[in-house]
Amino acid sequence: MPIDLHLHTQASDGTMTADELIALAARKGLHAISITDHDSTASLQAGAVAAAKNNLTFIPGVEISTSYSPDVSLHILGYGIDKDNKDLQLVLAENQKAWDKNEEDSIAALQKLGVEIDRQRHEYWKTRFDQGGWPLLNVLKEMGLVTGVDDYFGKYFGYGKPAYLTYEFVTPQEAIAAIKSAGGVPVLAHPGLYVEGVKKLITEPGFLSKIVSWGIGGLEAIACGHSEEETNYLLTYCQTHNLLVTGGSDYHGGFAGRTLGLPEVDEAYLPPLLQAVKNAKSLVLAAEP
Repeated sequence: MPIDLHLHTQASDGTMTADELIALAARKGLHAISITDHDSTASLQAGAVAAAKNNLTFIPGVEISTSYSPDVSLHILGYGIDKDNKDLQLVLAENQKAWDKNEEDSIAALQKLGVEIDRQRHEYWKTRFDQGGWPLLNVLKEMGLVTGVDDYFGKYFGYGKPAYLTYEFVTPQEAIAAIKSAGGVPVLAHPGLYVEGVKKLITEPGFLSKIVSWGIGGLEAIACGHSEEETNYLLTYCQTHNLLVTGGSDYHGGFAGRTLGLPEVDEAYLPPLLQAVKNAKSLVLAAEP
């Protein structure tokens, strides 16, 4: 039975509640899932309860945004985390401030381009979690200026576009340390998707080895957007360097156009991850006074 270890809910930018998401996963015949919301653990309690009701293996997770360089944000997945860990929550709170600042900076950048954002409509879309959690995107759609995420970046906020901005998230090292403090296993999300300028970072010698040296325990080798060649390269890299293999759909419900359970991830990758989570928790317990 397949597994899907990269899922989003309304706690970040998914359109479904944890209950709705897990009910769909059960109908799809998935064996194990992980909710990995961006910089939020708000859906993990509900996710655990719903997964138990549906006889699904549930791994509490998170996807932490990090600043690798001024123009590249790496996403670090944390599996098996204690959602209440103070170190983890401090990092997530720091990133939530960065998201809020970027939203305000984005509105200001649009104003410089002559695009005035109606604050009442912006506040309205902040409350519509079922629409993907991007209020500015929804305002621009309502104004008829963009049709979706691709347009949002392609017209305004993508690299080199007129409203392009950089984010100031925590560093990858800080995210990795917080995940480990929370008894979790850090994994680099979708390694084949990071681009600096026009070059994919996984093609740069030393990129993956640098990330591994910072304490990454695995790679999301099986990911939406990876080519077959990239997937095979990453699987081989994990085998050669004794890294965990994870995978998932990066599903956001009706937002972002992805399909739950695709690409398919074999459940053979689950036991090594569960053992790594168990080991990580043991390390945290051993370090406690």
